[in-house]
Amino acid sequence: MHADDLVRQVRAGAPPPGGTEPAPAEALPAKALPDVHRRRTVRPVSRTYSRLVNLMKVALPTLALMLVALVAAWPTLTELPRPRLSADKGQLEMIRPHYFSADEKNQPYSVVAARAEQSTDQPGIVVLEQPEAEMTEKDGTWVTMRSQWGWYDQNTGILKMRGSVHVLRDDGTEFTTEEAYSDVRRGTAWGEAHVEGQGPQGVVLGEGFRMAERGRNIVFLNSKASMQSAETAGKKR
Repeated sequence: MHADDLVRQVRAGAPPPGGTEPAPAEALPAKALPDVHRRRTVRPVSRTYSRLVNLMKVALPTLALMLVALVAAWPTLTELPRPRLSADKGQLEMIRPHYFSADEKNQPYSVVAARAEQSTDQPGIVVLEQPEAEMTEKDGTWVTMRSQWGWYDQNTGILKMRGSVHVLRDDGTEFTTEEAYSDVRRGTAWGEAHVEGQGPQGVVLGEGFRMAERGRNIVFLNSKASMQSAETAGKKR
């Protein structure tokens, strides 16, 4: 019998020559089965996935530590920084600074503040928090100026005040404005912002002011009102 005829008989289910039927496929030993039936499909692990897993092993503990530190520091982050004296950054901060001096006539003047900070960008400029300037005559009359913020020029003696500037004279005259300048050495002050005030002579509104002689004379711009101290008014009569 030819080989082709033998193949056809096997495919048709006929027993091969010799009368022995082929063993069913289930009875064949495991090693006789094709490898394709025993081989499991294994997908290779992506390098990107492996790197991501390794990165997360490091990032997650670090993130947890950062969260713990943030929770511990939260109370201090919500509070305003306290004034301090520090020279680490070449910047000088002082608590409750006081500056006292007198002019050529020995008339005293002073500048005090809740905090002072030396400017690093502008030499000679001191940034002041809640500044208050006071100028006094020899006879004891005085005028004070206070505001939320100020910038004092140590070279010129000019004090720039901004934010709820309040001017008070010893006779009860007072007015407010948003911005003003004062030469504390010479006892003068001026401003271009809107002014509202009152005193012994009544209520006054203006668009600026000029002050001289340590508050003895105060003139309001674009207003007919002017405020003179009682002593100055008496001299003119």
